[in-house]
Amino acid sequence: MTISRAIAAAFWLVTAIYALLASIPFASEQFLKPGLSPALVAFARWHAWLSLAALGAAAAGLLPLLRSGHRGVQAFVAAWAAATAAIFVTSPLARLEPSASALTIALLSLVPPVWLSSMDVRAGNDRRPQTDDAGADSTWSDFAACMVAALVVTIWHAVRPAAAVLPLGAGSLAIESTRSLWIHLILFSAMFAAISVVRGAARLMSTRAAVEAWMARAVIASALAIFIFAVLLRPLSMIGIPAMVAAAAFGAAIAMTIGPRGTTARPGLEEALGGVVPSWAARSDVSTGRWLILAGAAIYVLEVRAAAQDWNFALVKTAALASWFLALAATLRVFRIRGGSLAMMPFALCLAVFGCAWVVPDRPMDLAALDAWTSHDPSRRLAGDTLTPRVPVADPGLGDFLQSNTNIARRERVEPVAIDLADLSGPPAGRRPHIFLFVVDSLRRDYVSPYNRGVTFTPAIDRFARDSTVFERAFTRYGATGLSVPAIWVGGLVLHKQYVTPFAPMNTLAKLLDHEQYRQWIGMDNILDVILPPSPSREPIDAGIQVADYRFCRTLDEVRGRLDRLTPDAPPAFVYSLPQDIHVSAITREGAGPIDNGSYGAFYPPYASRVRRLDACFGAFVDDLKARGLFDESIVILTADHGDSLGEQGRMGHAYTIYPEIVQVPLIVHLPARLQAAFVADTSAPAFTTDITPTLYRLLGREPKPPAPFFGRPLFRDRSTPAAPRSTAPDVIASSYGTVYGALLDDARRLYIFDAIALRDYAYEIDGTGAGRADTVREDDRMRGHRAIRATVEAIAQLYHYRW
Repeated sequence: MTISRAIAAAFWLVTAIYALLASIPFASEQFLKPGLSPALVAFARWHAWLSLAALGAAAAGLLPLLRSGHRGVQAFVAAWAAATAAIFVTSPLARLEPSASALTIALLSLVPPVWLSSMDVRAGNDRRPQTDDAGADSTWSDFAACMVAALVVTIWHAVRPAAAVLPLGAGSLAIESTRSLWIHLILFSAMFAAISVVRGAARLMSTRAAVEAWMARAVIASALAIFIFAVLLRPLSMIGIPAMVAAAAFGAAIAMTIGPRGTTARPGLEEALGGVVPSWAARSDVSTGRWLILAGAAIYVLEVRAAAQDWNFALVKTAALASWFLALAATLRVFRIRGGSLAMMPFALCLAVFGCAWVVPDRPMDLAALDAWTSHDPSRRLAGDTLTPRVPVADPGLGDFLQSNTNIARRERVEPVAIDLADLSGPPAGRRPHIFLFVVDSLRRDYVSPYNRGVTFTPAIDRFARDSTVFERAFTRYGATGLSVPAIWVGGLVLHKQYVTPFAPMNTLAKLLDHEQYRQWIGMDNILDVILPPSPSREPIDAGIQVADYRFCRTLDEVRGRLDRLTPDAPPAFVYSLPQDIHVSAITREGAGPIDNGSYGAFYPPYASRVRRLDACFGAFVDDLKARGLFDESIVILTADHGDSLGEQGRMGHAYTIYPEIVQVPLIVHLPARLQAAFVADTSAPAFTTDITPTLYRLLGREPKPPAPFFGRPLFRDRSTPAAPRSTAPDVIASSYGTVYGALLDDARRLYIFDAIALRDYAYEIDGTGAGRADTVREDDRMRGHRAIRATVEAIAQLYHYRW
């Protein structure tokens, strides 16, 4: 019966989660529609049949009650059957669009599991005496359970961080493991205090067990609601009243469903957590130990698998929260200690734990070890976020200001503005080079040999670099593709909205191509479908292929098949592609393993092996251009929309963060010989992907005049023109998908990051390595960073006439 209830609850909770994601414009556009989670897509596609199967499983488990004529169960099954029939007719899940209707469906989907759990609770209360001694003399038991749970959780989450810290020295390992245990002891001491309040309040009532259970559910629901709102919904840009309602509803529903009927847990608090631990695990201490081992292994596997494609650590933090509940529920069922006259001692010990927290130094002895441990330990990260005061904000209103200017909702209409980088009147340039712009999604600078001599698997890119200009310190303006690609086409920072439409008035690169009469061979992905205006000169490449399946080798083969058309009397070609070979989702779908048997040393083999493959294809393409005499008539640009985290301090992916390994990108530009003779570049100066479009303007004889300081500048200058002095103003970067902003300080030698969701900030030295070097945030970093971020976001809003 418990299994059937679990199936029923799981089906409706997943339905609610899907509908909630569909109700959020950002999540719908960036997760569901592109199919980044194939499991969710399949769930929506087969929703009706899954509903029928789950109904059958639930009805089988409820069969004894159905036969006895239980009216509540009969009504429940009948209502579910009616809902299934409606799902077969309308298929609402697969049709959901961001709207209040989607949120309504999400909330309604929470009713069935709550309904079923309510019947279970009522049935349990009917069987229980109305007076009981639940919670009597449980102080020592609760304290022991909480302390052991703290130890268990610390051990569960210590494997990966210990392996990361050990190379830094045994002393660092001892310090950080002790610090981790201490943080968890503080956390679970706080839980002990909350448990004591619940039990103490329940003792004042005649129906102690029922009151205690309901108070416990209320506390759990509140904690879950806060977690859902802060950790899950805010990074998805769902804020305000709708987010509060959704968080409260999901928190209450989950709190109800984790205590199903049939549990052997004692009445009261243990009953409220009864469904977290199976009944067989409480039969003996040995059974509980086995359960804790199994649960720890499951948590470990879940965190490892989730880390490869997580969103702001949401999945691993959810796993960490689950581990807290698992450990606490298991230990509470085991410990029964009689404290006698020493009943107040646990409270004294609890206060001692809190008091000693003031003695432990806040500043770590080894910042690298601290970063390594917390990055690999989501439980400690979550505990730290819970217990640590928020970062002091130099600009008190900055967080709310950024939140209102980030992921601007689709329903908020923003009219496009006309952006022109240069005067495009008159005829096209007399001699126009072909342009090949390859933006390899997620390509890191330190995984190509021109930037890292330790790389041995990109010989073709290395040869290409010798014939080209390598910009040594290049950055993207946006972490993740959603805004990075539009910013390249605009030539500057854009309003944080996906997207202002029609986008054509802002698309300065498209205007240049149209005026210069380029034939356009472009991979039309879901972003370019929005930001590019229709053009009779455009002939798509990779037509009919899903964006997630864009592969560089196949794309280059298609382009090579068209090169015969590039005769001297034909219009020049502009080629653009955003290959997905090394995107984290592509690697995950392909098994997250290397595609060859090469040796990659300290590099991440699944990623490096795919870089090797695309390098070989790129080399063959460049050789073909040379053989046809086209290479010296072409501008060839190899860059990336952003980098990627590949395990640095436990980080994977790029969805939400702007760490150094994500914002640093390769930028290699080959010019025809005649342009090389006319132009020169300062390759040691900071460069940005938003500089590409202004550079093309200048190279085609159209001198750009950026309309605002946050637009790009040409990478090359006329050899007769002296170099302009470098700007001392910080350059602002941002996440494409969340309220996370950064400022490159001190001539881009230092990166300050402000996470306006978690209210945390970080500082890194940009030292030429992929991940930089973590450093302590100085007050000067904070002041300059906050000032630059606000000024830039305000300037962008002013340009787009956006009022928040």
